[in-house]
Amino acid sequence: MRNLYNKITYLILNTFCFLSLLSAKTSPNDLASAGYAQLESGDYSTAIKTFEEILEKDASNLEALLGEAIIYTQRQEYTSALIAYDKIIKITPNNAFAWNGRGLAAYNLHNFDSALDSFKRATEQQPSGFFYESLAWTRMCRGEYSLAAESAKLALLQYNSAGEHSLYPLLIAYFAYLESSEKLNANRTLAYALSNSRDKNWPQPVIAYLAGKIDAAEMISYVTSLSEETEAHTYIGLKLKISGALNTAKLHFDWVIQSGDSSVFEHTLVRSLSMRKSFANNLF
Repeated sequence: MRNLYNKITYLILNTFCFLSLLSAKTSPNDLASAGYAQLESGDYSTAIKTFEEILEKDASNLEALLGEAIIYTQRQEYTSALIAYDKIIKITPNNAFAWNGRGLAAYNLHNFDSALDSFKRATEQQPSGFFYESLAWTRMCRGEYSLAAESAKLALLQYNSAGEHSLYPLLIAYFAYLESSEKLNANRTLAYALSNSRDKNWPQPVIAYLAGKIDAAEMISYVTSLSEETEAHTYIGLKLKISGALNTAKLHFDWVIQSGDSSVFEHTLVRSLSMRKSFANNLF
């Protein structure tokens, strides 16, 4: 299951890291600590009231603003999340986590211009695998396939340098190269992904499927969650689309849009394809 690189989980983990940095500069806030405990337990209604109470006294309290932004993102209230992150960035314009959070909100609102700018700012402030991966997904949604491949390669380098392992940048690069008619680079990327598949955990079955080692049905048999099922149908659809089987690809894309997990990057990618006239005329 895609846990570490789930965009919401990553956002929460790194926000707590950011708050630990703030603690050296600000006095402890017991009310804010209570709000984060409520947030972590999933009691969003109480947490949001706690953060609002803090903001009534101090409208620029970063802990409360960050807490609200996380809750809005968790609730998929992305417009409110975007507004919250704008407030944070006005106070701390060089904070990479805030820029990344803003980018995720914009990405989910399909405002890819704003997402692109935000993720660029995040990578400038603090290069990381996840920030570059987010940038790569955004470029895929914009149809900037060569640039998407470059961002995906940078994401892979950052993950590797941090001692982390992720196959998702390779999946992005693979399809970006195919969309750019760079089949040789696509094949090299897939071969590299196969050689770096350390186990059978997701998304390794996707790599095996793309390499022709298993069929689509077997690949889906490894699915253990809605997010993985959403990814599976996305990658099947992309492979079919590139091979020219548009009608069959549409069945998988329709499933993603209608039944998939909207919190994964792939869901937004499919929706972006449905909004693009060049694809929509043939697929949707």
